Amino acid sequence: MLEDLRVRSGLYADDFTDFWNLKVLASVLFMFFTSIGPAATFASLLQYKTDDDIGAVEVFMSTAITGVMWSFLAGQPLVILGVTGPVSILTISIYTISDSWGIKFLPFYAWSQIWASLMHILLAIFNFNDLITLITRFSVEIFGVLIAVIYLYTGIVGIKEGFEDSGFEGGIFQLLISLGTAWLGLQLAGARKWVVLNENLRDLVSDYGPTFSLVLWSAVPYMSPSARDVDIEKLDVPDRFDTTSGRAWLIDLTDIPVWAAFAAILPGFIITVLFFFDHNVSSLMAQAPEFKLRKPSAFHWDFFVVGVCIFVTGILGIPPTNGLIPQAPLHTRSLTVTRSQEVTSATGETRRVDVVVKVHEQRVSNMGQAILIGIMCFNPFLDIIRLVPTAALDGLFLFMGAASFADNQLAERIALYFTEPRLRDCVHRFYSEVPFDFITKFTMIQALACAIIFGVTLTPGAVVFPVLIGVLIPLRLLLLPKYMDKQYISSIDPADESFEFDEPADADARDSSAYDEDAANGHLPSSYRRVDDPEKSDTPHTKTNSIVLQDNHNEADLADV
Repeated sequence: MLEDLRVRSGLYADDFTDFWNLKVLASVLFMFFTSIGPAATFASLLQYKTDDDIGAVEVFMSTAITGVMWSFLAGQPLVILGVTGPVSILTISIYTISDSWGIKFLPFYAWSQIWASLMHILLAIFNFNDLITLITRFSVEIFGVLIAVIYLYTGIVGIKEGFEDSGFEGGIFQLLISLGTAWLGLQLAGARKWVVLNENLRDLVSDYGPTFSLVLWSAVPYMSPSARDVDIEKLDVPDRFDTTSGRAWLIDLTDIPVWAAFAAILPGFIITVLFFFDHNVSSLMAQAPEFKLRKPSAFHWDFFVVGVCIFVTGILGIPPTNGLIPQAPLHTRSLTVTRSQEVTSATGETRRVDVVVKVHEQRVSNMGQAILIGIMCFNPFLDIIRLVPTAALDGLFLFMGAASFADNQLAERIALYFTEPRLRDCVHRFYSEVPFDFITKFTMIQALACAIIFGVTLTPGAVVFPVLIGVLIPLRLLLLPKYMDKQYISSIDPADESFEFDEPADADARDSSAYDEDAANGHLPSSYRRVDDPEKSDTPHTKTNSIVLQDNHNEADLADV
């Protein structure tokens, strides 16, 4: 953990310099909207299920406070923190337990987080994060598709409830807003593949597209008197900055029996199990090799910082936060500079793809989106947020879900299965090395596991969600090799190569020299070397710095984002 801190501290000043460009500003706005939408939705659920003990202000403040703390303290500031669906489910479960035991919820919730904070800190100190080296693409791909499906499901359920709450006319109007937000966001986000305008303008449209779509479709209900007369749902937020129930911000930890404070160790342990996988996977996805990040990771130190953040949220009685999916990888992607390049696929066909040139690795965009969310807790911004139709947020869920499939090989292989055989094409090397029947079997196992876990999240047993994700690791490492061809498995999911960061065989010279050019220009310390070249590094890195989430045999693998 201290080594993580030492390595990253040498780059701390540089983290605050590479931010003065439109792409970073676009990322701030994009991440603000993609974070505040789910936060508002989960806040509405928590307010209903906890009898106003936790609402929109608590969730917004949790996201803002921990986001700013993370931006200053974390080793990898590209990871976006926030309140997740599993955290919301776990919070509701803790409320149910406290209610059934006849004890006060908020002190019990606070103690649960304090114990979880202690567990996080101990795990970080004793380097338990080394266990994430057992995680391969098999688990990460399932988890990524699962989160994407949950977002799609949430958006669809929101559209369905629009018909139930607002009648047929209001439901149709909200359906139009939701689909319009998602469709326009996807179209504008893909502007880099357009042939009109110039490259800079296409980048600008792509960066600001999702934000523009949300703002535009949020304004649609106010564009005419007839539209304003249609009854549709709006965001439910308080009139002023205060806790939802009017209670004090600091929790009285002595307001429950001593036995209850120690009993909170159990939910604290569950929080820790959930965050150990959820946060580390989101961190892995935000630092996936296709982004070609040049600064090292800091998994041990970052988990320590998560523990500190949990302690703060605990004593305030607000929900704990951890790395968000898909927001964390979306944040990195929004900061990526790409160029178009011709590549040859595994079938010999040539096509143009976007190749990553660099990522603006800095702390300002994360801090900016967190501050904006915090500002939303005060007037007059509460009055503005109150005008946003929930249908636009449902559309944002659909957009994020669809966007999350883009770089997921499981989603790609599922799409290949339904593609006409003569039209199938894949840039990944395993496609030319592994029989398609085997690819299909491997993919169906992943899809079935994803479907089972998703089904569990819809039941009262959703609290076991992190345990089921954890079971995927021995399933991949111990069970599958006994019944399936090991060589084929390794080609699709190379677990034995998970600690190597190989350059693509045909890597472009500009990419390999970009680091040295930046160092020479003062953008990075000259003594620093790329993480993917550890033999040339003057700085030791933990083995988790170079975990590969994707085979890097063709440059298209690194950049089709």
